[in-house]
Amino acid sequence: MTDVVGYCPACGSQTLFLGDGGHVTCSRLDCPRPTAADELLADDETHHVVQLGPKTFTVRHPLHERLDDALMTCGVHERIAGMDGPPAASGRYRVRVDGELWNWERMPEVTS
Repeated sequence: MTDVVGYCPACGSQTLFLGDGGHVTCSRLDCPRPTAADELLADDETHHVVQLGPKTFTVRHPLHERLDDALMTCGVHERIAGMDGPPAASGRYRVRVDGELWNWERMPEVTS
């Protein structure tokens, strides 16, 4: 068992280790989600994901925006909120932002 430097995103403990197959796992018995770090590392999305409804929206920011507090200065939420209406039909979109140019790519709906 090889220790991994860092904190478990589910319980905040420094109890991560490299498990079978290279999966990062938390060894704390009362951790609510020991596979959280591994699940986050497996997410290959690097753009914003926006769920649009008829009158509401949510934004899932890419993980790299946590670095250097970039999430705190991200203007995606503010820009969408400032629009006169939804920028596209209701649904789930990958939004690529390049300056003033926005690319809205329809994504499959998530079913759980």
